[in-house]
Amino acid sequence: MSIPFTPPPSSAARSVVAAVRCPDYSAPAVERAVRAALAALGGISAHVRPGQTVLLKPNLLSARLPEQAVTTHPALMTALVRLCQEAGAARVWIGDSPAGQHAEAVLWEQTGMAAVAAATGAELKSFHGSLRTRSCAGLDLPSPAWLDEVDVLITVPKLKTHILTILTGAVKNQYGLVAGQAKANFHSHFPAPVAMSQFLAQLFGVFRPHLAVMDAVVAMEGEGPANGRPKFVGLILAGTDAVAVDAAAARVLNLAPARIPLLREAALRGFGNLNDLELVGDGTAVLDAARLKPSLARFLQGIPEPLFRLVTRLVRWRPRIDRRLCNGCGICARTCPRSAIYWQPGGGPPAGIDAARCILCMCCAESCPRHAIAMNRSLNPWRT
Repeated sequence: MSIPFTPPPSSAARSVVAAVRCPDYSAPAVERAVRAALAALGGISAHVRPGQTVLLKPNLLSARLPEQAVTTHPALMTALVRLCQEAGAARVWIGDSPAGQHAEAVLWEQTGMAAVAAATGAELKSFHGSLRTRSCAGLDLPSPAWLDEVDVLITVPKLKTHILTILTGAVKNQYGLVAGQAKANFHSHFPAPVAMSQFLAQLFGVFRPHLAVMDAVVAMEGEGPANGRPKFVGLILAGTDAVAVDAAAARVLNLAPARIPLLREAALRGFGNLNDLELVGDGTAVLDAARLKPSLARFLQGIPEPLFRLVTRLVRWRPRIDRRLCNGCGICARTCPRSAIYWQPGGGPPAGIDAARCILCMCCAESCPRHAIAMNRSLNPWRT
């Protein structure tokens, strides 16, 4: 049975979101927090039954080390694998398609997923190979054919700010179920942040998870999802309503969830609750007290879509390549949906970025494994 594509029906009932304290990524602390969070939702056995195939979908944005707070921490993945196995899952899979063309072996090794698989027996699933397409907003979404074998989809996002969507969490995490370069290419179809948020909300409806468990032990603030700063929050969040989990997480930005277009659009489509939440757990006070510095998205989201292209040609914000960190791998150039990065294979670091072609999608920064691309605020608005 293909659960991710026949998701649980939406409900107007109040959504329960568990917020549980987790002081660090030690195995005992994470396991205690995850068990407590899931206990508030009926326990893992309410979601995973004997003989089922479970896909744990982390955020593996790029080949970064866990301490950089770019990707879901392996300690949380280990705890979830073992809980699913305790519930009798026949197969527990781990899979995500990152931004950019990263070698999967390198991605799994750097993010700690290879160690999780070795310690637990979980299987790392490739997004290369046989694909099938699903329709969304008039476009085809390529995704692995093996998704049809999944019975239970658990999304395991990292709490981070985002330079386009303000917040990235459980809803946006489902974008990683789209295979390969297509994710970057869709930015050309929806160059304005609001339009992209509307598309992502529709995509979430295609890949709705049964359960969301969020890594908010160390989050990311500022220019996330790749170039911000790690910030300790000390929480694990969980819920069966991914929209509600993100709405609860939005408290750390001191922002009403309805002001985040991605969450607003998902709620308008009946995919979850924004306001009718029941927060439980010993971390609710932490959630209310924590604050993350927001990203530039708070400005970009306010630009009307018809004006966005003109404005982005005039503003000085542009991606910048730090040649001290760049190793000339070319992942950014191959990822850019507008071919705006000057790079020749084997020629070292890219020569620059054509700002006239750049649409500020920041796919280059998201895909860079070396944190070598950040925002440029120089006086020259056309080229870095």
